[in-house]
Amino acid sequence: MSIFKKVALFSLITTLPVSQVFAEVDPNFHIYLLFGQSNMAGGAGGSTDQAGRSLITDECDTNSRVKVMAFGDCNQNSNPCPNRKVQRKHQQWYTAFPPYHNCHEGIGPADNFGRTLLDSIRKDITIGFVPCALSGQNIAVFEKGKNAQIDDHTRPVVNGTKLPSGAYEWMRDKCKVAQQTGVIKGILFHQGESNSGEANWPERVKKIVDDLKADLNLWDSIPFIAGEMRYDGCCKNHNTQIAKLPGLIPNCAVASADGLQRRSATDNFHFNLPGTNEFGFRYAKAFLKLASNDWIPRIGSVKIASPRSVTQRKITTTTNVALSIYTLDGHAINTFNKISTENALRTIKAKGVYIISRKLENGVIVSAPFIKN
Repeated sequence: MSIFKKVALFSLITTLPVSQVFAEVDPNFHIYLLFGQSNMAGGAGGSTDQAGRSLITDECDTNSRVKVMAFGDCNQNSNPCPNRKVQRKHQQWYTAFPPYHNCHEGIGPADNFGRTLLDSIRKDITIGFVPCALSGQNIAVFEKGKNAQIDDHTRPVVNGTKLPSGAYEWMRDKCKVAQQTGVIKGILFHQGESNSGEANWPERVKKIVDDLKADLNLWDSIPFIAGEMRYDGCCKNHNTQIAKLPGLIPNCAVASADGLQRRSATDNFHFNLPGTNEFGFRYAKAFLKLASNDWIPRIGSVKIASPRSVTQRKITTTTNVALSIYTLDGHAINTFNKISTENALRTIKAKGVYIISRKLENGVIVSAPFIKN
């Protein structure tokens, strides 16, 4: 038997476009995992007036192109956005506004990261965040198989019950649900206050990232951005450990915290709202430097046309014109001239579903999905 087989229900391909056959995965829904502790979870509060009353700020605006998967079950008013009520159910998608994480949290860097990306990425792309940061927690809670206890104040509520432990498995399972509708494009991380200065912390972070890549079938070079600790806080020396991550994790960069201000005169850990927004901008800047134009199409990029439906026979027997191979999320792998489909697919190391596309001499594009066993 050939190493390639037809996709299930392949007879439908002659009448249905590929985008319909795989409608549950939208290649233009770009998802970002957020994890770490309180600064990522939302350490900054909203703006207040002189009487201490909350003001409705830009962070409370919504944009239909930015979504958030519910951190847990929540039904209460937003702390940073007094004009909004958080009504979310675990693992469901919602138009984003803070808090992205636990009900009681404030504003984190992901908020301005998303706004900054919208100014750069192609207009047909939607951003989705999977929030998994846990305030005040040691890196151990995110280590696979450790089942470390989560402090009560930051436990996500899942189906009416607080999750007591197993943050890695909870985070992994949320990401798997997210992958049913979109493509994970990056990981944003901020943690270290609870492990400040520990010599083996970088290797522990690397192991968590390696486990996520394996369990979620992520690209080894998926961009990973780690944020520094505050330069004027108690954990500034931990930045020497954070600086080691790019040497351990492929395609990793560090977002600088230089000059970012504290939330209050007595707060040794958290950034204030302007500092948090600037931090989000720096995360986005670092991310866009790592991400290629193919991985994150910028404004003005040429969009890959939706493949036309054709039979497998036609695509395999046409060998006299250029053939291109794409992943399901629209990422171009390679282009060949005058090569059979089977020979082209043999160059791919990973198993899975791919889109094979040929542009014929008459200009017609013929495409079909294939599974490599």
